[in-house]
Amino acid sequence: MNILTKLTFSTALSVVSGLATADFTNGPNPYAAGYGFDTPQQASWGGWTRGDSGTLYAEWDTFDDASYAGLRNAAPDAGSANTSKAYISWSPGTFAAGTGNLYSFSVPQSYQVEVAGSVVGEIIRAVLQVETWGTQLNYSAIKMNGLTPTFSATQFSDPNYASSFGTVDLVQHLLYWDLDQPSANGNYVFNFGSGPHSSLGQVAVDIGAIASSVPAPVPLPAAVWFMGSAMLGLLGFGKQRKSAV
Repeated sequence: MNILTKLTFSTALSVVSGLATADFTNGPNPYAAGYGFDTPQQASWGGWTRGDSGTLYAEWDTFDDASYAGLRNAAPDAGSANTSKAYISWSPGTFAAGTGNLYSFSVPQSYQVEVAGSVVGEIIRAVLQVETWGTQLNYSAIKMNGLTPTFSATQFSDPNYASSFGTVDLVQHLLYWDLDQPSANGNYVFNFGSGPHSSLGQVAVDIGAIASSVPAPVPLPAAVWFMGSAMLGLLGFGKQRKSAV
């Protein structure tokens, strides 16, 4: 089996299984040791496995999707699981470069990722992992369903990464949102952007529960505890009288 066939076969398997994939087209594998992406089953922010019932997953490695030709949006190519809808769209002037990344020479870049489906749990965590080359995203302005993230931090940065564009600043960034219930309409919409000269390399979305819906034990009222103590006291008194007879 030649290298091209192996890569094609591996990519096909990843789409079916919903597991993490390497960056086959350009750049480092963001899931390799020392880099910034994680799967939910291995991450400190996770607690579920991609593909589990009641969780969602969608990931993009390249953004030139023939099924959406000319419409400036793309379905997940690196993997997906349990989604009724999943796509990324981008603003005019941004285009899929020869690397497969999204890039703009001169205009600000804005992106929208929408993932929809049924998520089950008491506390829901929506996670966005993004890789960029060159100009970084405006992390402070990133929103999900209009909400500010609960957590946002760069997980890996190489200011001298040797890309096909030349030496660039490669950044892998993690954000997540904690929700007290699943989205009412099942839609999770992420909005982010940057100035020009940002090359969007990879995007992964994972959504799952970090707390189950098992009801907590209901504490007994104080009166019940008092009654129980009184009954135990009477039983003890009865035993003492019987011993004395």
